[in-house]
Amino acid sequence: MTVTLLTIRALLLRRRSLALLLPVLSVPLFAGIAIVRGDVSPDNQAIIIGRLLVTTVAPLVALVLAVTAIGDERESGTIVYLATARISRLRVVAEKTLAAAACAAILLIPALITIVVLGDHLGIGATNILRGVLGTLLVATVYAAVFITVGLLLKRALVAGVIYILVWEGAIATIAPSAERFSMTAWGRAITDGGIVGLSSDLQPTLDPTTGVIALLVVTGLAVLLGAWRLGRMDLP
Repeated sequence: MTVTLLTIRALLLRRRSLALLLPVLSVPLFAGIAIVRGDVSPDNQAIIIGRLLVTTVAPLVALVLAVTAIGDERESGTIVYLATARISRLRVVAEKTLAAAACAAILLIPALITIVVLGDHLGIGATNILRGVLGTLLVATVYAAVFITVGLLLKRALVAGVIYILVWEGAIATIAPSAERFSMTAWGRAITDGGIVGLSSDLQPTLDPTTGVIALLVVTGLAVLLGAWRLGRMDLP
């Protein structure tokens, strides 16, 4: 776990990581406004948690952390050590993913608390509150895994990731129901919003929560395997 601990320490001490608290705090801000106005409804729950947190904030946080986690190694040249050390490349990528996901979970704590507060006001029950937390964390984890690998494939992984979040996840996959099957955040929303009763038809997830969990876990595993394969074959300085 040495790689994990060193990466977590490096990530949490960066100003860029602390700046990620700004988008995270937008979640409790909008939730607080809804509570003060007495406007906590199933639709608002789904919009704040499913559309804002799961579709935009959690992916953005995990993306930046993942790209930073692997980008720092490339810039400093320590990627050579990781690729040639007596640690399996699969373990290196897995620990990098774990570190980025753990840091994302830490930074997302205010948003996770918001899930509990909103769920309590709405009375959706402990099980659905846990679904909200689980879905958010799984989305952060799959983004960490995918963009650790993208960071090994592309030098401008952050730009590619932001475009992907805004164009595919934030627009196309949100509007087109048929595209949800290929959307990581739609899988997350299937978990977070799947147990909320009384949602408008346009906010109801088309996938079931079990499918969402399986899809997120499978893609996370495949991303780690691909990252390990890439680490063993990339041109090193």
